[in-house]
Amino acid sequence: QLTYQWYSNTVNSNSGGTLISGATGATYEAPTNVAGVRYYYVVVASSCNQTTEIGSSSTVTVTAAPSAGTLSSTTQDICVGSNTTYSSTRTGGTWSTSASSIATVNASTGVVTGVATGTATITYTVVGTGGCSSATATRTVNVTAAPVAGTLSSTTQDICVGSNTTYSS
Repeated sequence: QLTYQWYSNTVNSNSGGTLISGATGATYEAPTNVAGVRYYYVVVASSCNQTTEIGSSSTVTVTAAPSAGTLSSTTQDICVGSNTTYSSTRTGGTWSTSASSIATVNASTGVVTGVATGTATITYTVVGTGGCSSATATRTVNVTAAPVAGTLSSTTQDICVGSNTTYSS
């Protein structure tokens, strides 16, 4: 009859680890809820000949899920031809836009330029490491046309005191 006891360790060694309570089966599923590097090994004992074997250490590296951080501002309104800047509390990501025909964005700085009227979604993406997925956060920019004064409907008018006149563009 074989007995098993699994241990975890903070160093790559198959001795001096911490006994994992309840981990007494031939297999062990290492937890993945905390980021970091842990080493695991098993001690196998046999009751028939009193021998004990220690399995070699195995490494489990748990990588934290990425975060896009907290983005500046919320929806921003800009005019065609003007700029605004979005930023994130997280570095190392890239900026992109859903509609480059409405707003262009510098991938590294988050500077958005209004190109044409409309609404574009600005996305900040941080790529995951260690097989983790990417994280994204989005903001909206509304680009409006610059106002145009137009042409007045009438030029110089002669009127009497107390009379009214109307102009329109």
